[in-house]
Amino acid sequence: MAPALHSLIIIDREDVADILEFLNHTHGDLRKLSIKSCSLGEDSTDLLANIVALYPDLEVLSLRNINGLKSDDYFLLAQLKKLSELDFYSLFQVDYMYVQHYI
Repeated sequence: MAPALHSLIIIDREDVADILEFLNHTHGDLRKLSIKSCSLGEDSTDLLANIVALYPDLEVLSLRNINGLKSDDYFLLAQLKKLSELDFYSLFQVDYMYVQHYI
């Protein structure tokens, strides 16, 4: 695996969790992560919790057309302290999202 990998785009996959786990074992310095048109499985909370745990220094996160996100999942993203860019695009409506920033 390339030691300078700082950005990753995953498109149309069902094994997102496996890909992220593998990359963390080979090189855990990811700064930008884009997940597009993927299924997060039955428990999206576990996957987002793993993203937060494996890549705490993420600066950019894009979740586009993701199936399976629940409103409680969004609270996990507040733990990414270096996150400066967050992109959500969905064919489905997000009814409510609240993010509180602590200094």
